[in-house]
Amino acid sequence: MDIIPVDPAEAMPVIRAYYADIIERYHGRPATPAEIEQTMRDEPSDDLVILIARDDNQILGCVGLDFDIPPFAEVKRMYVLPAARGRGVGQALLAAAEEVARDHDAVTMRLDTRRDLVEAIALYRKVGYVEVEQFSEGMYIDHSFAKDLVYVTSAEPDDIRLKALIVELDRELRVRYNDEAIGPMPITPEVRFVLAFRGQDPVGCVAVQPKGSVEFELKRMFVVPAARGTGVAPLLLDAAESTVRAAGGRRIVLETGIRQPEAIRLYEKSGYTRIPNFPPYDQDPLSVCYAKEMAAN
Repeated sequence: MDIIPVDPAEAMPVIRAYYADIIERYHGRPATPAEIEQTMRDEPSDDLVILIARDDNQILGCVGLDFDIPPFAEVKRMYVLPAARGRGVGQALLAAAEEVARDHDAVTMRLDTRRDLVEAIALYRKVGYVEVEQFSEGMYIDHSFAKDLVYVTSAEPDDIRLKALIVELDRELRVRYNDEAIGPMPITPEVRFVLAFRGQDPVGCVAVQPKGSVEFELKRMFVVPAARGTGVAPLLLDAAESTVRAAGGRRIVLETGIRQPEAIRLYEKSGYTRIPNFPPYDQDPLSVCYAKEMAAN
């Protein structure tokens, strides 16, 4: 199955099927051609970013995105043809829509729907949308949903959001390691920082620090407790690795502690392998070190 952006005109057949379906459900009878055409005129799709799901040349469904009100991406025309339901098409369309929304600098997805569209409501809840206060007017709106996107961006060392996360990280490390020394925040000019957000809230950070011409050290990796297990940490690691590649790096090393088993599991799952402890951690019994060789782009 492929999901691709198309010109709204190319999506008209599946959008027409979408309107036929929702009109029929609302009135309890088949939609007339005149009703479909009138609805399409009343609710044009020309200004939407349209994605379609297809299997070979067969269209399976569509979704539209409206970016008129930043920082939101409003989901429109979400539809899966009856013959394609139960195959994960709806989830795939929404996941692709979220990627497109990130590319448009949206931070929150939102949508309206009717109470009789029970399959759609179940889908939205399944993939993380939560019901919110109605944000637009309309006689066919019974439920409004939103989902804050997780995304990453580069940050400067003096970013107050980054500093707040580092303070929280150090506080957690002191609880885990008591009076053991906590490494300082890297602030040399060559260090590159990345922040992770959910919606407009910072939820994690990471830094990469050059150790030579092709080697970088991963430092200050942190995800706030409420965001753990939601995909933020792998996203930060991917961003760190992309940053290293862009800087010409070919190897990442890192140090973590034996009292951070979840961090160790993450690194090992992400392709990092145990190496002898490097200075200044080579005499520290609480430290473990890892490395990952980076493939060239």
